[in-house]
Amino acid sequence: MHRTHGFKLILAAFVLALMPALAHADARLTAFGGTSRFDGDSKGTFGVSFGFGSLIGLEFDAARIQLGSFKDIPVIDLSAHATTYSGNFVVRFPAGPIQPYGTVGLGVVRVTGEVNAPIVGDLVSASAQDWGWNIGGGVFVFPSEHIGIRGDIRHFRTGDMDWDDIAGIGGINDLPLPQLDFWRVTGGVVFKF
Repeated sequence: MHRTHGFKLILAAFVLALMPALAHADARLTAFGGTSRFDGDSKGTFGVSFGFGSLIGLEFDAARIQLGSFKDIPVIDLSAHATTYSGNFVVRFPAGPIQPYGTVGLGVVRVTGEVNAPIVGDLVSASAQDWGWNIGGGVFVFPSEHIGIRGDIRHFRTGDMDWDDIAGIGGINDLPLPQLDFWRVTGGVVFKF
């Protein structure tokens, strides 16, 4: 009984401490571009994110990466792009024009492209996807109240992917994609509401 009462007091104190931050919560829409590093190769990246909250917030991020060819798949020739979708927790210092933050999240990484395989002989469209996680941080800079800039760096990683949209072609759906493990560095324009 006493333990429950103590827990309620601690929870109430925590909520009261967060009330000023929640009262000043804002929403942020960011359009960004940059590069993703795969085994020393830079790949063009662009995307958009939408976040809300103050000290602690949530953010939804979608990005497209132009992969080109995978050197690590010896049997087939793949010209592809990856799309990442993630939901992230963001902890940021919301006071002042310079606001550093850290982020961690989970989502889906989907690779799509054209495959030329000796087994098939012709080009076919293929895709694969897997769950992935990311961790990183960056800084918001707001020289004005509603428009700013953002710099962001994140590390993304997935498990081993398997082809999912070409199961009807014998043998090729058993070829694994490599585990995706890459860094993404972006800059963007932020609109704060």
